[in-house]
Amino acid sequence: MCNNVIILLLLLTESGATFRLFSSDAGTYKEARPFFISPKSLINDYFDGNLAPVFQTINSHTFVFVMYYAHFCGISRRMRDPYENAAAFYRERTQNGNNTVDKFHVKFIAVNCFYHTGQCRKSYKLDYYPHMYLYIKGTRGYQYFGPSITLNIIEFIEKIRMPIIRLTNENEFLDFIVQHESHVLAHFDFSNNVQRQHYSFFVQAALKHIEYDNEHPIRFALILNESIIEKFSQLSNSTFPKPFVILNQFNSPPQMFPHMTYNFTTENLFQWVANEYKKPCVSWIVPKNRYYSRSPSIDKATVFDALTDHDNLLIFFTSNKLDELKLRQIYIYLFNCNITHSSLWQTQIDRLYNQSSINLKENLTKTHYNLLSSCCQYLLNQISPMDVYNLCLSNQELPSLNMLDTKTKICFGTLKNHQLKTICYREYCHQWLKTYPSIYQKKLHENHDITLEKRRDKFHDQSIEVQNQFILDSNKSMENFQGLLCRDNSTWAFRLINSRYYPNFGQNIGIVNDSRAIIVLQKKNEQYYILNNTQIATENIYNFIYDISHNLRSRSLSKTPIRETNPEHSNRLVELTTDTFQSIVLNPDKHVLVVYYTKWCGFCQSIWPVLFQTKKFFRSFTDLIFARIQADKHDLPWHLTVYNYPAIILFPAEKSYSIVFPTSTEPITSVSLTKFLLYHLYIDENINEQWCRPTNNSFLSMLSSNYIDFSQLSYLVKSFS
Repeated sequence: MCNNVIILLLLLTESGATFRLFSSDAGTYKEARPFFISPKSLINDYFDGNLAPVFQTINSHTFVFVMYYAHFCGISRRMRDPYENAAAFYRERTQNGNNTVDKFHVKFIAVNCFYHTGQCRKSYKLDYYPHMYLYIKGTRGYQYFGPSITLNIIEFIEKIRMPIIRLTNENEFLDFIVQHESHVLAHFDFSNNVQRQHYSFFVQAALKHIEYDNEHPIRFALILNESIIEKFSQLSNSTFPKPFVILNQFNSPPQMFPHMTYNFTTENLFQWVANEYKKPCVSWIVPKNRYYSRSPSIDKATVFDALTDHDNLLIFFTSNKLDELKLRQIYIYLFNCNITHSSLWQTQIDRLYNQSSINLKENLTKTHYNLLSSCCQYLLNQISPMDVYNLCLSNQELPSLNMLDTKTKICFGTLKNHQLKTICYREYCHQWLKTYPSIYQKKLHENHDITLEKRRDKFHDQSIEVQNQFILDSNKSMENFQGLLCRDNSTWAFRLINSRYYPNFGQNIGIVNDSRAIIVLQKKNEQYYILNNTQIATENIYNFIYDISHNLRSRSLSKTPIRETNPEHSNRLVELTTDTFQSIVLNPDKHVLVVYYTKWCGFCQSIWPVLFQTKKFFRSFTDLIFARIQADKHDLPWHLTVYNYPAIILFPAEKSYSIVFPTSTEPITSVSLTKFLLYHLYIDENINEQWCRPTNNSFLSMLSSNYIDFSQLSYLVKSFS
């Protein structure tokens, strides 16, 4: 007995230590606990709200990412795993004798800013959580507003770490301007002290724009070569006095910053760029709310804002950022007559797009992909392990192969294509690195520069792996599409929506299984068209736009998958969808009573017992089907669409017309529905005269009464027929 008491007291003591409470005049609080409980030790978690070590870390490290969280906040909890993954990305492990040393290129810290006695809560009055800042040594912190996704956090950090893109040759310059429709170009004389100060203001303005729009900021670039200035002058037909800061926007004349000699400040430059900025021809649609983690969906108003000044809105629903390049190339080709140097832009985009392709396998036919895999395996098996080593880790070219070999001749035609060869190398290298991790690690430890290069490669691979798809070009001539939209009387806007962040947009218009599609919305006709993922190719996109602009394509119908039901159940209506509606309802051998409803319609929910009871009364009538369709989730052709709910429509067999139940004048009851069905389906138009006599007209008298003897229903109908 004593032993049991002692055990009980020990358990209570341990429980009290685990859930220790503190009482004060302000209330009762739990003891502070770690928020990041992973054993990886990637995050310095100051769960007691202490700010002193945070300030010390910020002053001693070049880059410090701080997350101010509240332990109860759902968004803070959702951000926990992506934050740790981002910290792991910037960790570099080195071997120091028998010990493994971790070095962080970006230090990650978390602070509980809601703990009642913590210094953080007393110092900062935060109205939401988490607040996330990337601090740069010697300057201020820059706030992250993006979603709780590791890749977005990494991209934000990389932009802050390199706010200025340095352009050293013409190819880099052309690549930069085709990737960013609106950008700021600058050239400074670094031998001049004033110009060096202006450059520091230029960098700070770039950082402010990255903070202002985490996902798609206006990018700033520094020109370091005179040949680039000459090329830029040639393209814009202008000459630029040095030094200069220029806002360059696609298909618009460049604008010079007016305060180059006086009032050159960070704020003036930031405001000037923000005021002169115009919406790009091809851009991404994001929620209006800057705090994406608190507004994870795109609502109807956000989409229709893009339609304000346009008749047609083309949306590329994708998560592959390379698709932005391809869509810009399509835009330039279709508006060829209004764009200067359009052929140059198209060529440059095509080159950059092909170089950036990583994986084509999902867009290749099975036969083509099998051939590519076979050739890739054969090709790389012919070279030595050292050559594979150089290929995968040093990015060197493959040695020449024996072209007399039969297999080599077969594969040469496939692998001479730059895009396909890139797939081959990438696929094999990923497998090889997984097979030989020790060699991989050894190589990384030998050279710090290689380590950083591989980290950049990893970042690039993660960006592409989000969507391993590629738009294939056709070999057919598409000159007849050049300048197509110049000749069109309607206006078009080209936009993209990230399918990974906002899948609800695709689900709402019926894109269920695919995370990639092209949608065209028409404001005037209130309809849309969809080009599915399997159809996305350059030629198909041009044909798609051509058909819509010439009214040659039928509108798309949205549909939502429904759970499987047993239509034979006595009290169950057949669930109709966009795909099954016409095959069931327009069946010439069956009469079909269809109920149009929506889940948000309260009155619709009240009529189901009436429908189930009526169906039960007609269970012996094998030629009659009771069905329903959720009309707001399953689009139908215009002549089969209704605008009021609930709507009950009868589709008689072998008839070219339908009959609407008069809900405005008749109550929806079992009696009224039964009369409606009997009158329109089971009364012959050529009624025998004897049935009209009051003495014999038991059936007609039943129809005119408020009561029906359902037990005699089947007998009366058969007799009357």
